[in-house]
Amino acid sequence: MATSTIVGWMNLKPNEATFVSVLSSCTNLDGVGALHQGKQIHGYIIRNEVEFTVFMGTALIALYGKTGCLENVMKIFNGMVVKGVCTWNAMISSLACNGREKQALDLFEKMKMKGLCPDEVTFVAVITACARSKFVVLGLGFFQSMRCDFGVVPRMMHYGCVVDLLGRAGLLEEATEFIKSMPFEPDATVLGALLGACKVHGAIELGNEVGRRLLEFQPHHCGRYVTLSNIYAGGEIWGHAADWRKAMTEAGISKIPAYSMIDVM
Repeated sequence: MATSTIVGWMNLKPNEATFVSVLSSCTNLDGVGALHQGKQIHGYIIRNEVEFTVFMGTALIALYGKTGCLENVMKIFNGMVVKGVCTWNAMISSLACNGREKQALDLFEKMKMKGLCPDEVTFVAVITACARSKFVVLGLGFFQSMRCDFGVVPRMMHYGCVVDLLGRAGLLEEATEFIKSMPFEPDATVLGALLGACKVHGAIELGNEVGRRLLEFQPHHCGRYVTLSNIYAGGEIWGHAADWRKAMTEAGISKIPAYSMIDVM
């Protein structure tokens, strides 16, 4: 829904909360349609000379970062006179998720130099950057510093990031032991990170164990069946690979079709 349509329906002038809410909705959607709608809203803000607030800028950075438009991300971030912790978080996350991990970590250091205190979202972004660049020691250091240096209590999402960090580096035994040491039972995101690492590194036995645990959480999640089938296929154990595909079909679960930017543009 275009901004003009929203405004017409409301018959009211949109304010900061309106723009942030609609931009956040676009960010949470999948496909190029979300980016198109977000650009329309951005254009509306510029054309109508709406006061550009910290939260509006942060919402735009998150939108463009998720859709890989780093040029727009940099332009907005550098053009903002006032930036909140949330703005830095969105910027660090955008860089981390678009192949600019070193820049993300450099920005984190710059953030601290400016006297801003990182929060739980910041640490998700920086540990993710470490995971993608396989900076295991640095990432574990950030995890330890959360509580010790900044008083941020690690939550499930942070444990998931560390499992991803260890898993991407091929440290599957360490990732498994880390999960066992958690102060609470792992959820599907934590186990999913380990399952993904099993697929990448061909850990068939561990992958089968983790996958079965995941299916207890998400019995109708098509991705879990597909990953388990692919793990066995990667090990050329074709019978087991076919069994998982068959199990998915018998459960009435269909694989979600993929799309590409080229297909829909």
